[in-house]
Amino acid sequence: MFIAKLGFRNVFRHKKRTLITAIIISLAILIYLVTDSIMIGIAELSYQNIINLETGHLQVMTEQYWEEKDKNPLDQLLVKDGQLAEEIKALANLQGMSPLLRFNANLNNGVEELPVLGLGIEPNTYHQVFTTGDYFVKGSFFKAGEEKAVLGQSLAELMDLKVGDYLTLLVRSRERTFNTIDVEISGLISTPNPNVNNNIVFVPLDLAQQSLNLGDEVSQLVIRFRGDQGEMPTAARQLTEKVAKINPDLRAYPWQASAQSILAMMEASQIENIIILGIIILIAAVGIINTTILSAIERTEEIGMMKALGLKEGEIILAFMIEALGIGVIGSLIGCFLGGVSVAFFNRFGIALSAFGMGEIDIGIPIIDKIYGGWNPGAFLFIALFGVVVAVLASILPARWAAGKDPVKAIYHR
Repeated sequence: MFIAKLGFRNVFRHKKRTLITAIIISLAILIYLVTDSIMIGIAELSYQNIINLETGHLQVMTEQYWEEKDKNPLDQLLVKDGQLAEEIKALANLQGMSPLLRFNANLNNGVEELPVLGLGIEPNTYHQVFTTGDYFVKGSFFKAGEEKAVLGQSLAELMDLKVGDYLTLLVRSRERTFNTIDVEISGLISTPNPNVNNNIVFVPLDLAQQSLNLGDEVSQLVIRFRGDQGEMPTAARQLTEKVAKINPDLRAYPWQASAQSILAMMEASQIENIIILGIIILIAAVGIINTTILSAIERTEEIGMMKALGLKEGEIILAFMIEALGIGVIGSLIGCFLGGVSVAFFNRFGIALSAFGMGEIDIGIPIIDKIYGGWNPGAFLFIALFGVVVAVLASILPARWAAGKDPVKAIYHR
């Protein structure tokens, strides 16, 4: 009990030094918590934008098409026949199912051309799976059979197009013959996903099938569920077992399979967190070592007297460790408080990419303009304990140095 009281009393013997050391630790903790929150926010927003605007929860397609999907081939397609549709409609918590036809095209505005992704959609079912319709800035979606198109506002501005203008999509059929799709622009969208805004032209599915000479074939069936999106890998395996009985080439793929680049980026962020932890170790260790050494130098006579009175080296070391424990606790509490305030701010107001000079551009993630933070209560508990443990461990060596002094020389060190 005496050693504990001595250690905690020393925490407040030099209040300014203790406060400075605690603030150094708290700043390191703050950096970790803010970085962790931003990475969680990026992940959550990226996943939402991918699901809501690109992939849905599940995609049914042939295995051969999946292997070449990035090239948007027009072979190895599928037909949404009655049996396949019934199997999908029987799924629990199904929200909607919609066919998509993906094809490569050149967008021509009468003056210049630009390669784009053409997307044939079925207007009646598309809104059951995707939220694209929530982001119209002008006009609206077309109806089935209409010779109209929808594209991103940024793509329209790049090609000097507006609602009511006509554009031409130059396409090549499966037989490698050229054809054109001439359509009127019925609407412009500005979604939170730059991939959609900058690269996709939406046209009616039946018009795309006719122009590409594909009959009733589509690239994929996209499915959306009500419920936890994290369960999709299991749902994909179960659906694959069902659809493979109809067509052995068919497979169901979860949205995670189409978001490998984002998932890889999130994994890389864990490495960044480890680096930050290393910085925290270094900062906390330097601060605590400095404080412990200064404290030992100032209390050289006191240490000598304690040893002369019979205190063992281990008890003196323990006193310094308790002092470091107190500083670590203060620093961790301050850091967690500041981290909580910062995370709450980022969670509520977000960070505008324009503040970093990025603006509304594609920076490799499907997010535009603002990044919001996310809450991770476990990170607060972990980093608080981590800061305390590092502070205590960093005090051991200088404490051993202080406790190892000869008591006679320590008393008469002047």
